[in-house]
Amino acid sequence: MGGTVYPGLMSTAALIYWIFEKLAFPVDIRNVCVFIAPVFSAFTSISAFYMTKECTGKSEAGLFSALFMSLVPSYISRSVAGSYDNEAVSIFALLLTF
Repeated sequence: MGGTVYPGLMSTAALIYWIFEKLAFPVDIRNVCVFIAPVFSAFTSISAFYMTKECTGKSEAGLFSALFMSLVPSYISRSVAGSYDNEAVSIFALLLTF
């Protein structure tokens, strides 16, 4: 049974490609699609750090939160280069919304 790529993922990749083109940084759209998951997984760890730091008031707790986010095996499998799926972007958006 096949899956569906939702339009938000394609819009995000196109927006990133357009921003790079406007900044006169030549990049291929295929490279944007390949590296979108690792970049957003890094953003997820950073936002987990800031959210935990805001909730607890301790930087150490934020670092542990970012560490645990980066070590979860199910998230690692969704954030490898070439994994062009919506989970990497959606988990970042979910965490950023909180």
